Amino acid sequence: MEFPSASRQLCHGISFSQHEPAPMLRLRTADQWKTEYLELNRSLSMDVGELKFCLGYITMNRDGSRNTLPCPKTKALRTGTQCDSCRRLDHSKFMHQFHKTGEAPEGMRKYLEQPHFLYVASFAHGATKVGTTSTQSKWTRLAQQGAVIARYIARANDGTAIRVLEDLVTEHVALTQQVRQKSKIKGLVSWELDLAQLDEINEQAASKARDFLGAQRGLDTYGVELRDELWEQPAFAHPVIEAWNSRTLHAWNSALPGATADLRIRGVLGQSIMADSGEGTTLRLLDAAELKTREVQLRQQYGEFKEEQSALF
Repeated sequence: MEFPSASRQLCHGISFSQHEPAPMLRLRTADQWKTEYLELNRSLSMDVGELKFCLGYITMNRDGSRNTLPCPKTKALRTGTQCDSCRRLDHSKFMHQFHKTGEAPEGMRKYLEQPHFLYVASFAHGATKVGTTSTQSKWTRLAQQGAVIARYIARANDGTAIRVLEDLVTEHVALTQQVRQKSKIKGLVSWELDLAQLDEINEQAASKARDFLGAQRGLDTYGVELRDELWEQPAFAHPVIEAWNSRTLHAWNSALPGATADLRIRGVLGQSIMADSGEGTTLRLLDAAELKTREVQLRQQYGEFKEEQSALF
């Protein structure tokens, strides 16, 4: 289904940069981008559309830089973030299969030529994954994913070699390469583990994966260096982790699509926003992945708002 899109402001999710003062909610109307900084203690009223729309596709330039292009027809979606047409046009799909197929546009090949890192990341409910990131995204990749704890375990000269290592770790150490967003949110509000327990889980998984890689021959041929480097958690995520660790973080109980949400931002972890309604009110976790692909309008708010009530009342 196609809809006119001249004035539709779609949310592309939360992005991160070590050079910016706060996480950024990225909004787009046609070719115009808008950035809303999710600063601590900022109070907002957020109108969220009900329908999901295609966010377009990525193409790579010859120098390895990328373009994010809007969907030509702004198609409505039932699931995911792309329509079939944009998925076919998207260059990023070659990234994860190039080490198997050798097929990728020139710009993607250029991107994969830079050094890459292998990491082991753990989330609040204990789920632990192996993943890869380029040098330019070394810090932001894990911030984007909402890792609670992560360690870099290897560096390689290019993205092809690092993805071979990733597949080997998945096959022989049984670390998954994906953790669902909804399970990340559930873990933060279900209090199954604490920070010390999670750190132990992550350290053991990282050591096991690194020991496996260390037993392989010829890694230096591909410029692979093993390492034990703890990822630095962003400051704006600390309040979320502290609330989870102290068991004071609760679920956002009302549906976001088609609704208005009033919130005072108290922290951001990956694609989630911790918020309350003012001093002494309950800390709740909003799943910002529900905003992505939907129309979002923000208004600055001042003063206190009515606290969201638990589903128990």
